[in-house]
Amino acid sequence: MSSLSTESTPRERLDRAISVLGRVRMYWRGVAAMIAVGLSISLALALTTKRVWRSEATLLYRETIQTGRDPQSSAARAARLGPKLKDTLTARGTLAGVIEEFGLYPEKTARSMVEAVEEMKNHVGFRAQSSDTYVISFTHDDPHVAQQVAARLTHILIEDYRRASVGAATMTRDFLREELAEASAKVDEASRALATFLARNPQFQWGLNDSPYAPAPQPIGPPGAPAPAAARIAPAQPARPVDPQLAALERQLARVEALLGAGRSPSAAPGQPLPHSVVEAQRARDAAAAAVASAEAALAEKLTTVTPLHPDAIAAKRRVEAAKGQLAAAESALGLVRAGLTEVPRDEARALTPPRRAALEAERSALHRQIAGLRARAGGGSAAAGGEARRAPRAPAGSAADAEVLRGSREPDERAEDRVIELETEWHRLRLDLERAREYLKTAQANERAANLSADAAEDKSETELDILDPAYLPSRPDRGRGRVLFAGAAVTFFFALGVAGARVLLNDTLYDGGDIHALGGPALLAAMPELPARPPLRERAIVSAYGPEPSSAPGYGDEPSSAPPHIAEPPHAPPEPDADPPDLTPEDALSDDLDLDGADVLPGSSWSAPALACVGARSLSYASRAAFGEPEVEILGADVDPEGCGVFELLRGAPAAALAALRVLRHRLDQRRGGEPLAVAVVSPGRAEGKTALATRLAMTLAEAERARVLLVEGHLARPRVAALLGLRLPARAGFSEQLRRRMAGQARPLGVVALGPSLAVLAEPSLEASYPEALHSVHFEAALRTLRRYYDYVVIDGPPVLGSGDANVIEDASDGILLVARASVTRASSLTRAAEQLGERRILGVVLNDVAPRPVARKRIEVEAPAT
Repeated sequence: MSSLSTESTPRERLDRAISVLGRVRMYWRGVAAMIAVGLSISLALALTTKRVWRSEATLLYRETIQTGRDPQSSAARAARLGPKLKDTLTARGTLAGVIEEFGLYPEKTARSMVEAVEEMKNHVGFRAQSSDTYVISFTHDDPHVAQQVAARLTHILIEDYRRASVGAATMTRDFLREELAEASAKVDEASRALATFLARNPQFQWGLNDSPYAPAPQPIGPPGAPAPAAARIAPAQPARPVDPQLAALERQLARVEALLGAGRSPSAAPGQPLPHSVVEAQRARDAAAAAVASAEAALAEKLTTVTPLHPDAIAAKRRVEAAKGQLAAAESALGLVRAGLTEVPRDEARALTPPRRAALEAERSALHRQIAGLRARAGGGSAAAGGEARRAPRAPAGSAADAEVLRGSREPDERAEDRVIELETEWHRLRLDLERAREYLKTAQANERAANLSADAAEDKSETELDILDPAYLPSRPDRGRGRVLFAGAAVTFFFALGVAGARVLLNDTLYDGGDIHALGGPALLAAMPELPARPPLRERAIVSAYGPEPSSAPGYGDEPSSAPPHIAEPPHAPPEPDADPPDLTPEDALSDDLDLDGADVLPGSSWSAPALACVGARSLSYASRAAFGEPEVEILGADVDPEGCGVFELLRGAPAAALAALRVLRHRLDQRRGGEPLAVAVVSPGRAEGKTALATRLAMTLAEAERARVLLVEGHLARPRVAALLGLRLPARAGFSEQLRRRMAGQARPLGVVALGPSLAVLAEPSLEASYPEALHSVHFEAALRTLRRYYDYVVIDGPPVLGSGDANVIEDASDGILLVARASVTRASSLTRAAEQLGERRILGVVLNDVAPRPVARKRIEVEAPAT
């Protein structure tokens, strides 16, 4: 079975918020009073307020010359320039000069110029209207003064801005001039250092391939032709005369190396053109190396997904081999170009056979030997050693003599190489310093040129300036007059009054509707009784006694007169004589010979008055005569007979349908709780004047409706009894509940006497507004009496006392089966209900009944005594 969710929906929360906001109407008198006072104050201020006139001037910022020094956008410039202009405008010196010039605020000026300046700041306005326009305003009680001061402030701001712009531009120009001079000095210093290096090392020069150690292309010629100076290997020392024999040997060695490389290259064909320079050949070689790396990477990536025998892997391998062949060809071409060749010789580019390769390698070894000998001799070797080397016969390639010569020349070569590295490093460093100095000089020259332009423009007022777009005007309407003051005061008063009322609503913990009960999170809300219309109190009536005149010797009534007690109407038929013997009836005869008088069951021989009971259709509670079965536990003392009306049921006549529905819902919940067993329900409230007596009475009538259950209404608030007064009954003293309990405490065992109000409704109350013995509530006979009454009635409804302030409610709680907490809307506070629930505990509290719920929240005052009509 599906269950309903107890979580509130957005609609319910919205309705709850609207309901809470609607409670502001409860404080309409206070709101009206605050609004009236506020409007009066606003009107008084408006009548005493002077009119204020405002004059405004608009400034335009424009940039006429773009020097490129300010990369900021117009919005960023406005955000940076606006605060600076405002600070300049509201400076103390500026405002003090204007105050003295126009004689403003003489009273404050007489006391202190600082006070006058502070006062003027409140009347000076500055705001950025857009990215390039600014508005200056001034308010004063004289429109002409407002216009003149606004115009003066505008001119002062323009002059200050121009003066500041000229000063800043001049300072920037002077700084950049010094920076330019410093950059020029750095360029001169770097140039001097480079010139000194070139003077010491004349083999270095400017231009293409200015390093003497960089190889340069050589013209093609016969093997013995002299090579250019740029193609030789530069010595480590200053330039010396070139040895033609050494140069020829070096050219021949380069040619042999190129032929060996061309023979290894598969793409070298006779007559094929070579790159025009070493740079192009090097680029081709680098491109071929990059192609090899790319092909190898593609092959590695392909092998991660396929096997080496896969066609894709085989194709990738072929691409790698082709790229390697291209690289070999490029390296061979680079060697030929470095040797000074422009194409592969036709007579030397044939396929290298093993004998041909061996001959070239032997020639290369011999050349290495000869070049090493010449270099050793040029490096300072003895003439004898050189002559011996020349006279020595040529050894075969790869002999021990070649190795010895190479070892002898290795050490001078290493020293020369270190010297070359140092010269090249120094050369590049000096060139880099010179290039940096020149770049810095160019930047300094550009900045200095822009600074000169900005300074000249600032001096000529042509770069950036503030112009008056709209001059200060003479105001024709006041900016702040009496109407605005009144309107502003009325608005503030209105919102203040509503705020105070809202605060009172939020801080008020009075219960107004069921939502407030749910918000407490305590006992559940069982029913909400709507507010009933006011009605006059019931007409006071005397009960009709159910007894005839009793004998003076009747037990327990020795102090009563033999006649009927006061305020008890005599029965219509004469009772039997006191000394008459009752008819001789057995209990079986008594039970079988009952008399039926309009639905009333009255035993023959009993002392009850059948006509009195027949008036209300009440049934007897005794089922055997006293003679046969002894004294009964409960007896009917009388009945409420109202020939002119409906008796106590007048309280339900004319009640709204919503009230009857709430009472029947509450009856349904009690029926569920009772479960066919007798139930004693106590109706209590946190405090006084919360309508618990009226609710208990109407609940008892609803429970007894259509004779669906036997119900007894019991007075449980013996300290302030109100049940009889509410019902309009005049009860005899002996019918009081506290009096009967007192007789039981004195040892007089008599049945509990009740008064019949209808066929299935009876009452056990106090005859007056004060109980004869209120302490009887705390006796054990009170609980014993309630146990007795539960055996004769389906429901025992107890009108209990207030919970707070005494412990009587706890006694009622112990003697009852359930507790109904009654809270009166617009009277009971949430804190009182919570404390009452805490005092009683959750053991027997059935729930909360909210009484007198008004359609609109109203503010009620708690009264000390409950009205009988409520």
